[in-house]
Amino acid sequence: MIETATVTIERVAAGGDGIARHDGMVVFVPRAVPGDVVTVTLARQRTFARGRIVESIVASPDREPAPCQHYNGDRCGGCQLQGLKYEAQLAIKGDLIRDALVRIGGHSVEAVSVTASPSPWYYRNTLSLALQRDRLRPSGWLAGLHVAGEGTKVFELKECLIAMPEVMDGWTHVLAATEHLPRASALRGTVRLLHAGGLALTIEGGTQWKQAAVDALVAAVPNLHAVWWVREDEVRALRHDRRTVQEAGASFAQVNPAVAELLRAYVVLQVEALSPTAVVDAYAGSGALAARLLRPGRSVTAIELDQEASAVAGAALRDDPMSKVLTGRVEHLLPHALPASVVILNPPRAGVDATVPALIAAAKSGVQRVIYVSCDPATLARDIARLGDAWAVTAVQAFDMFPQTSHVETVCTIDRQPA
Repeated sequence: MIETATVTIERVAAGGDGIARHDGMVVFVPRAVPGDVVTVTLARQRTFARGRIVESIVASPDREPAPCQHYNGDRCGGCQLQGLKYEAQLAIKGDLIRDALVRIGGHSVEAVSVTASPSPWYYRNTLSLALQRDRLRPSGWLAGLHVAGEGTKVFELKECLIAMPEVMDGWTHVLAATEHLPRASALRGTVRLLHAGGLALTIEGGTQWKQAAVDALVAAVPNLHAVWWVREDEVRALRHDRRTVQEAGASFAQVNPAVAELLRAYVVLQVEALSPTAVVDAYAGSGALAARLLRPGRSVTAIELDQEASAVAGAALRDDPMSKVLTGRVEHLLPHALPASVVILNPPRAGVDATVPALIAAAKSGVQRVIYVSCDPATLARDIARLGDAWAVTAVQAFDMFPQTSHVETVCTIDRQPA
């Protein structure tokens, strides 16, 4: 017998599910927002339950109709907060950050301000799609996004209201030329609008892709300036390149250029407040931030694992004799970059290696300020806690890099306290 319950949504969890309580148990309800009263079917786990809405009793005043046909029609898993007014989205993200810093990090933090995206729609310069073989379709492929909560199930994407029109147009042309893709049962593709103009395509998967097929695909897609292929064995190769400005692959692009610029400007202000003579930019990517920090008499050391991104960063810093790029893991190379007054950390979602906070906290490091840029409040809070009691969070500013989704970018300034 299916168990149902009527619950009131109290807040939103990391990941975007609404949180309610029933019978002494926490219930996670996808696509529910604070203030909703809904009837849900319950799937009980050991310590919590998952609910699926079967009826809306009272709609939250913060709700608004989701404009995308795929949000309700296909239960798209991409935009967890699309049915929520934008101002309410910002408030929820600020609350998620504050909760993580207090609960996990043990820091006293006031309300967190979230800088809005200038464009809450059509802001993404990058869109990745899953491609699955489907011989019943004229193209032979199903291309789309994943259905929320249903594992590998994919629906056909017809529009995406958070992707830039140029990106969707690029995908339209790629999908009209799928006969030129690598041989495989499944692929993943990413179209990105390059900073200097033109499109880049990354195809992941497959074991064979002849150059003639690559050339035919390039001819079929207007304004396609670069093509990367990541084979099944994860070997990455640049198969076509007519870019006029060197840029790293799609995995290193900020998806919301307007907000990325606001974030970089804020980080620069946090650095310049100390007028440091030595700065380390760890997880530096293509060096866009490191290049902004160059000053006469200051050394800037960028650390980046990916060789392609590291090469682009090196080009950005090569005219400054005091600055350099180290290629490798931050936990291995940070000791060679210190001492420095300021260390910037901008790691992947998993956060930094456990040894990194200890390296920074050591007195001989000379570090007085850490500026931590994070896309995951939980790992951010964990890593700050690892710095120890001699450090305090002195500023928190969030940036809505990903409107309509549950994701948010946070910049924490953490200062060493006087002994």
